[in-house]
Amino acid sequence: MAGRRKTLGTLLKLAISLGILAWILSRQDLAAIVRHLRGAAWPWLAVAFALNAVGLLIRAYRWRILALPHGDDLPVAFLFRSCLIGEFFNNFLPTRFGGDAYRIWDGSRQSKSIVRSSAIVVVERMSGILILFLFALVASLLRLDMVQRVPLIAASLGLGLGGFVLLGLFFLPAVGRLLRRPPASGFLRTVMLKAAEFRDVIVGYRNHPRDFLRATGWALLLQLNVILYYILIGRALGLGVPALDYFVFIPLVLLIQLVPISLNGLGVREWAYIEVFRSYGVTPEMAVAFSFVEVAFGLLVSVAGGILLATRKK
Repeated sequence: MAGRRKTLGTLLKLAISLGILAWILSRQDLAAIVRHLRGAAWPWLAVAFALNAVGLLIRAYRWRILALPHGDDLPVAFLFRSCLIGEFFNNFLPTRFGGDAYRIWDGSRQSKSIVRSSAIVVVERMSGILILFLFALVASLLRLDMVQRVPLIAASLGLGLGGFVLLGLFFLPAVGRLLRRPPASGFLRTVMLKAAEFRDVIVGYRNHPRDFLRATGWALLLQLNVILYYILIGRALGLGVPALDYFVFIPLVLLIQLVPISLNGLGVREWAYIEVFRSYGVTPEMAVAFSFVEVAFGLLVSVAGGILLATRKK
């Protein structure tokens, strides 16, 4: 029954994604999209694509830093391969978190603890999202006129803020005490004890402030790499959008893609770019071309991860 519901949910997401994408493409000049792609400056695109490898290496190194305080001495090369294979699962599973699930499993083979591996990967993922959100928040204060022009930005900021408030509530001392008072038996007891263990691993970084600050510094560098990646794609297509503005809307578009209403953000991503770029006088066809470059690069990295998965010995 649960499997059937999951399948139906995936099919619904696929229908929503394809419906939005078909609606968007039916209103655009497809030949213009192709012209924009053909006219892109390939040297800039090549540099942008190379930043994928830089990002994966930073993520692997940061993952290692976060694992060390818990006694997991994971080689950077192993973690790099795991991150690359994770990109395959991110794009070919019906969720943006498929790669995280794989990395949790892969890391647990070394740490021998699925809960500890889960907590480390969640900290790695959520700290990155938090920094992206802070980028958007600070840049928005510098570009209030942009926030007023594009209502989507204000709505996304509100959504992100609400999500982080809920996450913060999980780490309140009262929640920790509640989780340590489970029923005497049953499924709820198992869930509460696992949740308490998961929470303890994350809270435990208070005892390792130096490692956590180092990981945060690398997270900052990683997200700067992410923004630069999109700036270079925009430069290659000749969008003429100020670099500062990418710090506002890119984190929010990435945040929107995490909302589980579409298949890996397909359709929703293209709509978001059209709405954002409209205020700069960028045509919808150019916005779709921007999105298609992002999708194509993501697929290329995913294929590399799939090949590595197929040939990986351990």
